[in-house]
Amino acid sequence: MRFRSLTILVALSLVSFSCKKDTPESDAATPSATMPPRPTGPLAKSSECAACHKEATEAWEKSHHALAHRDFGTEMDAEAFAGFEVTLGNASWKFSGSLDEPRIIWSHKDSDVSQPGTQQPNMAIGVDPLVQYLLHTGDGRYQVPDLAWDPAKKEWFSIYGDDQRNPHEWGHWTERGMNWNSQCAYCHFTGLEKNHDLESDGYHTTWIEQGVGCAQCHGPSRENHGSNECIIDPARKYTKEQWMHSCATCHARRGEFDEKFSIGDSFHDHYSLSLPSQAGLWYPDGQQLDEVYKFNNFLLSRMGHKGIGCTDCHDPHAAEPIGGGDDVALRSNALCMTCHGAGANEATVINPAEHTFHTPGTAGASCIDCHMPKRNYMGRDPRSDHRFPRPDPLLTKELGTPNACNNCHEDKGLDWQIEWSHKWYGEDMNAVSRKRTRAVHAANEQRPGALDQLIDVFDVEEIDAWQATLLRLMEPWAADSRVVQRANRSANDGGPLARTAAALLIGRRGETGPLMEKVLSDPIRAVRIEAGWSSLDRLPVDHPVFAEITAMAKHQSDQPTGAMTMARLAVKRGDMEDAEKWFKRAAKWDPSSSVPRRDLAIFLSGQGRTGDSISWLEEAATLAPDNAEIPYLTALALSELGRPTEALTKFQTTVQIQPGFARAWYNLGLLQNSQGNPQDAVASLQQAAALEPGNPDAPYAMATIYLRMGNAEFAINSAEEAVRRDPGHEAANQFLRQLGR
Repeated sequence: MRFRSLTILVALSLVSFSCKKDTPESDAATPSATMPPRPTGPLAKSSECAACHKEATEAWEKSHHALAHRDFGTEMDAEAFAGFEVTLGNASWKFSGSLDEPRIIWSHKDSDVSQPGTQQPNMAIGVDPLVQYLLHTGDGRYQVPDLAWDPAKKEWFSIYGDDQRNPHEWGHWTERGMNWNSQCAYCHFTGLEKNHDLESDGYHTTWIEQGVGCAQCHGPSRENHGSNECIIDPARKYTKEQWMHSCATCHARRGEFDEKFSIGDSFHDHYSLSLPSQAGLWYPDGQQLDEVYKFNNFLLSRMGHKGIGCTDCHDPHAAEPIGGGDDVALRSNALCMTCHGAGANEATVINPAEHTFHTPGTAGASCIDCHMPKRNYMGRDPRSDHRFPRPDPLLTKELGTPNACNNCHEDKGLDWQIEWSHKWYGEDMNAVSRKRTRAVHAANEQRPGALDQLIDVFDVEEIDAWQATLLRLMEPWAADSRVVQRANRSANDGGPLARTAAALLIGRRGETGPLMEKVLSDPIRAVRIEAGWSSLDRLPVDHPVFAEITAMAKHQSDQPTGAMTMARLAVKRGDMEDAEKWFKRAAKWDPSSSVPRRDLAIFLSGQGRTGDSISWLEEAATLAPDNAEIPYLTALALSELGRPTEALTKFQTTVQIQPGFARAWYNLGLLQNSQGNPQDAVASLQQAAALEPGNPDAPYAMATIYLRMGNAEFAINSAEEAVRRDPGHEAANQFLRQLGR
């Protein structure tokens, strides 16, 4: 499975500030004007290529690409269904039968959902290090159980480990988070088309062949090619980056705009790339945390920035590192030294004997152990980090980021590791990456001064993916003049990722001028969609980008996030009936998330149906009891409905959950005053005023309360504080004039 949802929130010139890449991605990924037109013929099956390309076919047939998806019926499958019973928490599984009639039986003690009962798998995902089996649940829909087969240990295990999921959770195997049609199939097939039906919510998924075959990477066939001619046009030559973008369609954490990518396209015309600005996916230094695959991290690396491509290190047909994998070329450093031995491709020249300070043949002398640390995903699938991080024990001590030294020397402690890393590498440890990590951490933790740190590191950052990450982390300060300046320059001169991030900031700050039109007409679709989505309230429904966003939403509309996007687009079109339908679909499809319920409640309140919104907010509160926004919204709704006592309780709950919620303190103070408790009201408003030192609302409210209490001096002082905060505050100025000030 590709994705694990963290939330269903809808998402959807650097001369003086940073160095620019010699060859921008947007240029390198664009076919040259002399290239023959893209073929429009069908995708060929790999068997049609085998006769002429025997060597490539032999390497491919044994690869994880060829075996990425297959029919049930191998000797391995017979072992898996030889009779196993597994109990995990409240769930029980039985795997039995034969190759002709395999059976999977699932039951759950506390489940009130319809039991799937006995099911018969007919397809399998992968062969090593784990195998997952598909179950058809009707309407063309396939689901993937969370128990997988380990062919080496010959046992069943949960891909979630100890994190067992329950029925009604989005990520449970019976729900949409484990739906094969939308979450798995594209990257395991050739020519796959999901074909989700919006009305029936069923699937008519089709494909050319199981596994990643020749055509998935090499593209459509030439029409009318001769019997002795290659199916693929040999005159069409692709850049290293175009090949890499083809790999990235599956080896990246991304959102899909469509499933129409073909070799030669820009990745950014079909996908939105996840970056370390998204909470919970990366450590602040860019090391992999959640499952982020390869391409994202590679773009965060110096190697990716310098133009190294996937095929510089990987055999595309064998789908493994050149030279044989970990135990051969990688373990001996031979593959790494093809560049780092003599400085090819601008690589730093390294003598391993001098650089590693470890005895040859030991773990510390291997490049990949220090610079490509592995992390297990899906329970038992170790993945190497393709950011090639530099081990930094000091950042481990400061921020808790992992470092490879600790993998072997945990017993020596961090201070020992810090001492020796600084003795060996000196000032090299004080690289830009260390400064950047601290800035990202400060932004994630909402630390004071975080923006200053982001600005400082952005001004020396060269890598497009990191520029984009830093810009996205600046979103809370989108209107700050320094952020405006950098976003504007990135929109003009940045790479595709930086321009996409800049489009977000430009839309968020309410830009309506020529710069907004520039990002809305950018040659890269990811930039246009980000610009349109961030300025949706101002985007005309007949604008071409609105049509692009709509097409993207329809493609994603079998998942809760896509349903939420469809709802917002319906609101924009003025179709409130359709909007409500999609909001309710999102809530139904993600029964464990508070977000669609919160947004549906806001929608209903906006339609004058505040009473109807209360029940949805109550559901949301049950699902997210620590989210202060939900009782706050409930309090506002109750106030509107004339139920002040209940509203007061909800405001108090809000500030108990989040004591720094300034607006909640402000509204609580106003309600307390209206209920005849001016002393309590003043105390709440003082909290609001302290939390928002630039906002005049709380001081002005206190001035009016003090005056009614007969305390003119305090009233004048509070009104003067409001004017100090906002000299143009008309009500406060009028208040002072009436008091002779």
